[in-house]
Amino acid sequence: MTNLLSDFNIPRYIRILLYFTLANLAILALRNYIVGDHMFNFLKSNLLSGIAPFILALCLTYFSGKLNNFWFILGSMLWLLFYPNSPYMISDLIHLHEEVKDSVIPQLIVFDTFIVFSIAMLSLFYGFVSLKLMFNLFRQRFGDRWAHGAIFFSLILSCLGFYMGRAILSEVKLGNGYLYSWEVFLEPAFIINIVLKNLFPISDHIHVYAMMALFGFVQYQMLVMMKDVSDIEEAKAITKD
Repeated sequence: MTNLLSDFNIPRYIRILLYFTLANLAILALRNYIVGDHMFNFLKSNLLSGIAPFILALCLTYFSGKLNNFWFILGSMLWLLFYPNSPYMISDLIHLHEEVKDSVIPQLIVFDTFIVFSIAMLSLFYGFVSLKLMFNLFRQRFGDRWAHGAIFFSLILSCLGFYMGRAILSEVKLGNGYLYSWEVFLEPAFIINIVLKNLFPISDHIHVYAMMALFGFVQYQMLVMMKDVSDIEEAKAITKD
């Protein structure tokens, strides 16, 4: 497989993502075979949703030179609609208590925690790589200031997307039954109206803003740590300066 991927000149970071994706899916399949149920199969569709913004960012990177600003911004907005799906998977850890076999096999919850966490982190990394790709595209086209502004704006809106997917019930009844950000394509007026009702008045929805703020903090914290961790190679752990 390594030679096959090399023949297509696939960048190393993409190959690593593909390898770990296959490894995580194989571990989930092995878990299902041993345990005898498919309780966490929803992780596969959630991971696919988490990979979607990465694929969109790759497409925009590939076609960037052929797109004028209008089509580039339109493609970026499409990417933004799907981006919240990547970090959203962090919250899938709340489903661990739904496995009824934990009472029969107490150790099972430890294995399931590792599996859910691993797939969630993979999805998060797909999202962060897509953020990096989009940042580079905006920087090349509009400069550093606009690039930083676009990413900051994306993170803010991803908090709203997270809340929509975790707390607002959908009329479409797909997946887990909650609202997906892409549903705005189906009934934009209805979706916007229901979201606004869950945001205002602010005094009645403090918990909503607290949830979004905490989700934003978690994303920002992990982004900063991932961005600056390479500095360790060049800096001393302890210095007198």
